[in-house]
Amino acid sequence: MNKRRLFLLSILLVLVLSACSSKESSSSGSSDNKEEKVELTISSFGGTYDEVFQKYVIDPFEADHPNVTVKIAPYTGVTKLGQGGGNNLDVVQLDDFDIIDAGNKGYLTHLEESGIGHWNDLYPQAFLEGKDGNTYGVVNVFGAWGIAYNPNEVKEAPTSWNDLLDPSVKGKVTMMSQWIPDILVLAETTGAEYDAMDPVWDMYKELAPSVAQYYASFSAPESLFQTGEVVMASWFDGRANALKAGGSDIEFVIPEEGGILIRSGLGVLKSSKNQELAQELINYSLMPEAQIGFAKDLYYGPTNKTVTLEEADQESVVYGEEVADLITPKWNEILPYREEWLTKWTEVTSQ
Repeated sequence: MNKRRLFLLSILLVLVLSACSSKESSSSGSSDNKEEKVELTISSFGGTYDEVFQKYVIDPFEADHPNVTVKIAPYTGVTKLGQGGGNNLDVVQLDDFDIIDAGNKGYLTHLEESGIGHWNDLYPQAFLEGKDGNTYGVVNVFGAWGIAYNPNEVKEAPTSWNDLLDPSVKGKVTMMSQWIPDILVLAETTGAEYDAMDPVWDMYKELAPSVAQYYASFSAPESLFQTGEVVMASWFDGRANALKAGGSDIEFVIPEEGGILIRSGLGVLKSSKNQELAQELINYSLMPEAQIGFAKDLYYGPTNKTVTLEEADQESVVYGEEVADLITPKWNEILPYREEWLTKWTEVTSQ
């Protein structure tokens, strides 16, 4: 009888341990079980960016994770995240200030070195920290905000943001609508302080005769340059260089007052059930192969400082020492002013 009881107890113990192990594996979110099918969803910016991200990040990731499918969802902003629009997302891609804002509002997971393999390979500017000092996103591409111009129509290459006021470009300039980086470069140009921005609003008023229109879509200057409606624009280096590579007459410069370091970041939604896989997907965007692909196909610079670009690619992207030369906005100081500034921008540009 004792042997029979011992045998039954042994079987019962095996069954209990097996059930516990199965439960732990299924709830980890790491998809250790290679038979389990998992879908990751990442929001993105659309257009060519999505195609390049698919090629250099998603395809290699799926090849290494046969049980995982990655789905690209439309751009999802901070307001939509706050309304529950991120409930079906695992990873969100946003501009640096929006990643920081979303982190401050509690929508994103606090990232740590243990979850991002290339953490120690990144430039300091690639970490997007909230006001609590925690990292809520990492940057996969660097860009620059400066002046693009048509060298056949502009007599001399612009050297200052004040060149947007030159009478020779009257009615031929375009700037971004409600865009904080534009406001920041004008603050640098006029010497304005965040709590005393009147010099910036006065400069916007001075710019009225120069500005043909304030554009809402990042791609809008492409057609404006091609039709000759504008000869100068505040714009991204990547988009300007892509247009130049396509045969258009366009050049890009950083004025003496400085340009803004543009950063596209990735963060993990707190609501994601696939925390480990989501961070691993982000890590794939930081791998040298992906970083080189972004430089070649999107004209945006690497955030992984171990990446070496070919000389031709170095000249067309933010790279190496150039990262530190650009202005990295202190978004946690700026964000409290954002709504006030945008309201004032609308007022002064509508006069």
